[in-house]
Amino acid sequence: MHYPLKKLPPQPILKLCISLAKKLAPGITISVHTDKQSFFSGNMSASKIVRADKPGEEVDITSHNIKEDCTLFGGEFTKGNITSRRRRKILSDPAKLKQYKFDTETIYTFDFYEFIADITSWSLPLGFVHLDLETILGRQPIVWVGKTGERYIWQGSLIHKKILSDQHSSEEDEVEEEDEEDDLIED
Repeated sequence: MHYPLKKLPPQPILKLCISLAKKLAPGITISVHTDKQSFFSGNMSASKIVRADKPGEEVDITSHNIKEDCTLFGGEFTKGNITSRRRRKILSDPAKLKQYKFDTETIYTFDFYEFIADITSWSLPLGFVHLDLETILGRQPIVWVGKTGERYIWQGSLIHKKILSDQHSSEEDEVEEEDEEDDLIED
C-alpha cells in the first residue's frame, strides 16, 4: 500500500536537501513531486563501506572495524587503492556499474551506516532544520528493496514505535472495511 508524503518542507529547503543528498550519495534518484514518491540508490554507490572477500577470509562483521576492499571486483579496483568515496563516484555511473558482476563464491559485505536520518528519534536532523519523519511519512514504514534489473530480490521495512500504536488498529479497520466491501460484492 502506498501513501503520499505529507507536509514536505518548503520548496527551497526541499531542493537544498535533495541537492545535498545527491552530493553525499552520487547516483541517487529522488522523486517527491509524483504520484509515487521514491528514493532510489544503488547499493554499490550508496554503501559507506563495501568489501569482497574469498570464503574463509571474510571480515568479522561484529568487529565494528570494517575496511573498504574491492580488489576482487577487478578493473579499476584491482590495485586496492580506491577509497569508498571514489568507489561511490565510479559506481554511481550506470555504464561503469554494468562492467562489474557479483558471483556466488565471493563473500560481500555492505555497510549501510545511515548518517542523515536519526532512526532512534525518527527524524532528519539537517542542522538548520529538524524534520520529524512521522510528519512527512505519516504512519507508513520506510521500505527498502534489493533489485536487479527489473527483478526484486529482497525487501525490508523499518518501523519506528511512533507509528506502531495507531497503525496496527487503522490497518485492521481497513482490512475489515475491505472484507465488508467484498461481502457486498459477493451478495
